[in-house]
Amino acid sequence: MTEEKILKLISLAKEKNKLLDNIIQITKRQEEEIQEERYEDLNKSLKEKDSIINKINKLDRVFLETFHSIKRENSIGDINELSVEEYPALKELKEEVKEIMSNLTALSIIDDRNTEAVKNKLKEAKQDLKRIRLGKKAYKGYNYTEANSILIDEKK
Repeated sequence: MTEEKILKLISLAKEKNKLLDNIIQITKRQEEEIQEERYEDLNKSLKEKDSIINKINKLDRVFLETFHSIKRENSIGDINELSVEEYPALKELKEEVKEIMSNLTALSIIDDRNTEAVKNKLKEAKQDLKRIRLGKKAYKGYNYTEANSILIDEKK
């Protein structure tokens, strides 16, 4: 029974790794979209990424339920308390989890770069808007038109 659940965990972990690989590819694509200021494409990428994250969240819920079930059945506090000799699939599970952690680290690094790039683009846009506002003020100051006045001279 525990062996079957461990195999299920492996399957879930492999599926999560595939989805994480997809997210990494999308995140790399976002890097280009930010640099080239293709914000419509960036928005599509964000929606695509969000959809994959929702799938990962579902996998994580099932993974945790199965994981806690194994811990309850075997009266253990940590999965490392299970014997690798008794459950050889544990080794593969640990490798898959290690790969997940590696993918998450890589994703975090790329995501941080993207966040910084977006902040820089936003800062540039704010500076451009400030220059435009200052330019408008200067333009209004130099192009002031006086109203024509009429002087009426009355004799008394």
